[in-house]
Amino acid sequence: MAVRNQIVGVCRFSYLGEGGFEASKLDQDRLADMLYDQSRMNRRFAFFEKLCLPSLAAQTDGDFRLVVLIGSSMPMRFRKRLKSLAEQYGFLQICALEPLGPLNATRRAFRRGLDDGADFVTGFRIDDDDAVAVDYIEKTRAVADRLISLGWTGEDNPAVVAFHRGIYWDLNDREQPFHDFHEIGPLGLASAMITRPDAQSNIFRWNHRRLAAHVRLWSDPTDMMFLRTLHQHNDSGRSIPPGAEPIGKPRARTLLAERFGLDPEEVLPLMWRKFRADTDDAGA
Repeated sequence: MAVRNQIVGVCRFSYLGEGGFEASKLDQDRLADMLYDQSRMNRRFAFFEKLCLPSLAAQTDGDFRLVVLIGSSMPMRFRKRLKSLAEQYGFLQICALEPLGPLNATRRAFRRGLDDGADFVTGFRIDDDDAVAVDYIEKTRAVADRLISLGWTGEDNPAVVAFHRGIYWDLNDREQPFHDFHEIGPLGLASAMITRPDAQSNIFRWNHRRLAAHVRLWSDPTDMMFLRTLHQHNDSGRSIPPGAEPIGKPRARTLLAERFGLDPEEVLPLMWRKFRADTDDAGA
């Protein structure tokens, strides 16, 4: 009997939760004001619509689901915009939850994305301002299915499939924005955890730098598999890693199109775009 392994991703989209990022140390009212500020949401939607979603829509294996985790308090104007995106992208599913801790919230979000009858879930995470290569799902499935067949993952033993070479894109650097980098270990981005559907763990449980200390890990540092943006609004304080190799702009444009399924004419203007607070910026 064939084993069914379902691939499900979770993207926390301005989720008003308890913990998980620096701003969540604010009280709930102040955090809601910050998260749902119109100019901030304009920026989040621009990244999501121009960068993240197109890279997923271009996947060579389209058999996956992306659950967008939002807070139940998200204003209706933003929820309607997400709903219209879910109508445009068949892989997209919206999950609204009350404030919870990061592990409980993401556990529930992954389960919302599961179909009945799945034997395993290979769960990945992605931020709204990042992208993955067009063959990310295809390659993740091939490796995950093989690890399952080898007995590498089971009831109490999650396993991680990690691709840790990619592009860092500094949106604030007009002269040399793109860099090629081989991470020494997995990122949260372009990594996925294989578990049983009712498991207590998922890819959000541990800091990515600590994954190899807790779970079985298959990793590949060869192919460019992620596109990670850097800008002044990163909550995690990202920066170009030491030793990253510069990529020329013509080569970067080719990689954006061929490796990530992005239209350079659509995505490159994110570098100099100004996001206004007096409009919902719909469709921009």
